[in-house]
Amino acid sequence: MPRPTMKDIAHRASVSISTVSYALNDNSHVHIAPETRARVRRIAKELGYTPNAMARSLRARSSRTVGVVNSKPLTNPRYAAILQGVASGLAEGGFRLAMLPDPTAETVLEDCRNGMLDGLIFVGHDDAVPPQTLVDAAADGTAPLVTIDCGEPAEDSPYSAVDFDYSHGAQAMLEHLAGLGIDTILHLRPEVSSRAERERQSTLMRVLGAGEGMTLRVVSTRLSDSDLAAADIGGRAMTSRHLATVTADLSAALRASHSPPEATTVLCSWGADVEAALRVVADVAPGATVAALAGSWPRTDIWPNLVYSRLPLVEAGQHAAELIVDELLPDATHGRRMLRPLLESEGVSPAGTTEVPSRKDPA
Repeated sequence: MPRPTMKDIAHRASVSISTVSYALNDNSHVHIAPETRARVRRIAKELGYTPNAMARSLRARSSRTVGVVNSKPLTNPRYAAILQGVASGLAEGGFRLAMLPDPTAETVLEDCRNGMLDGLIFVGHDDAVPPQTLVDAAADGTAPLVTIDCGEPAEDSPYSAVDFDYSHGAQAMLEHLAGLGIDTILHLRPEVSSRAERERQSTLMRVLGAGEGMTLRVVSTRLSDSDLAAADIGGRAMTSRHLATVTADLSAALRASHSPPEATTVLCSWGADVEAALRVVADVAPGATVAALAGSWPRTDIWPNLVYSRLPLVEAGQHAAELIVDELLPDATHGRRMLRPLLESEGVSPAGTTEVPSRKDPA
């Protein structure tokens, strides 16, 4: 049996094909009498008519679909949370999400040109920034673009951006630890040169250098940039060799410390090291605090001496979705949104994410 068409509906309803098209289109601004619209839709349902979404997208040069360029596995909770936020934010705006694993996105620019994709969201990590091909496509209007976690773009950049205020997260952590009476920090950190790590280290040195009564000693996890190039390390993806190194070196540092446990904090740069740090502290220095500057979802209800700086990952995705929808408007301006991490510990949960709008963000 042939698939019913708009011509069939028009014949049954005694109206023109254009009237059928307007009656079935929720976004049409052409006035159709309510009874005519209802009759057309009822007949379409009776005939089993389903619109050809592909053809409709090509005619309208819009698919109501946004491509998300993400080269990291979604088994990593960090990126799964960001994508969750993007998906929910796009849905609120009447858009769908298409996953694009190609980090260059060159293969999808043609889809943007022909209307199969309305815009792109680029999810950054470490020192990743959007490739120049995407920036050029945003500049000439081919592919409106929003970046997440790529650093604040230049003033004249042709796209919007959402970023995390890593510096504020580090400063807020030190202020919280000082309030707990901590005088010794064992900083468990990798030997990597990512932007987030550089911003945190700069803030830690600045705040500690300006204050008194708190000292910091670095305990390296020996994880290098070359290790990261070989494999993604996070959560349960940590190797047994890495865990053994962290356990041994941190245990030695705690035993050599002259500060009592209640005045000592193990500060983890990476959420992936929190679990190992908690085990070592429970065994070697019960009563010491474990703190984390990065993502992860540690259970503060079962680890009373745990405090961590939560990155607003889902919220970042939602902000990116809002910005890409704004980018599609005829009079679009490029927004810049900086999100602050929030501290969480036993009995203390943040009420919400603090947003720091950039001066270029109309919000």
